[in-house]
Amino acid sequence: MGLLTLIGGFLVKLLGSGIVAPVLDYLGKRSDNGVQTNGQNVAGDVTVAQAQLTAYIEERKVIAQERARWSDHPLTGGMIPCAFYLCMIHFGAIVLDSTFRFNWQVAKLPAPYDAMEWSIVMAVIGVAGIAPTVRRVFGK
Repeated sequence: MGLLTLIGGFLVKLLGSGIVAPVLDYLGKRSDNGVQTNGQNVAGDVTVAQAQLTAYIEERKVIAQERARWSDHPLTGGMIPCAFYLCMIHFGAIVLDSTFRFNWQVAKLPAPYDAMEWSIVMAVIGVAGIAPTVRRVFGK
């Protein structure tokens, strides 16, 4: 048993210092190179993302200026709210008439306009619904 232990210890020392150490050194250098390459890739991605964000912010500023110019004019300032309120009144009348059977006989809009009405209502309600969340997330 003693001889087997002595031979085992010798083999571990021989393999440990002769074969395993250079292999581990090689793997360590390869890992360091991989980390450096990935770091460079991440730095490039961050630069691209920052440029895209800057372009997006500038685009939003231009759109906000155009909308501000429209809302200043007395004729165009009330177009969107007026369209929304008319659609909501019509949509509400249809829902109330069909739900409670008031016999108001509110006609549905013809084919292309019913989808428009639904889009207007959902766009305004959707924007109003998520606006506080968007302000909270991006307002910081």
